[in-house]
Amino acid sequence: MLRKTPVQKRTRQTLDVLFEATAQLLHRDGGKGLNTNAIAERAGFSIGTLYSYFKDKTSLLRALALREFARQEAQFTDTLAAHRGLGREAIVRAAVRQGFAPFAGRHGVRRQLLVLLGNDVELQRALHDMVDRMTDRLIEAVGLDAEALPPARRYILIRSALSPIRAAVMREHRLVATTELEDELVRLVLFLLEADPAPSPC
Repeated sequence: MLRKTPVQKRTRQTLDVLFEATAQLLHRDGGKGLNTNAIAERAGFSIGTLYSYFKDKTSLLRALALREFARQEAQFTDTLAAHRGLGREAIVRAAVRQGFAPFAGRHGVRRQLLVLLGNDVELQRALHDMVDRMTDRLIEAVGLDAEALPPARRYILIRSALSPIRAAVMREHRLVATTELEDELVRLVLFLLEADPAPSPC
């Protein structure tokens, strides 16, 4: 993926600029005309600098998506920690809002990456692994025992919220800009978090 490992501060800063330039172009123009020359120009670097880190546009886009996964997971963890003790609904609402937050709410960037990389096996694996970890953290944050939910419900807990958000983003649906969708997704996740009652004694 990366031709250089971003260990030095300057290297990390260069990558940040390249990623932000890419996101700005995706947000402004969609995938139309996006190429490494345009990205390098937008970032203010030579094309040689870009190619010293990425072999092509696809590898850059994949790295951008993976970086966003990592950033979102860290934000999700921080958000849960910040809402501890505020009640289950507050925790769930904060978690659902994170589903609308990738790329600082620039849904056009998210939409274009889904179009360009939606079938990328590596990214799909990374995304599902991340969602599994986030699910475990949410269950723990609301005070449920790790085994309180059956496996199938654990699997759909966060995915049940992410799928409608993704569909709304792809269609540029008006609900993305309202609280209506958020409210319904909060209700759904709260319902799924209800542990099954203990069986009645015979």
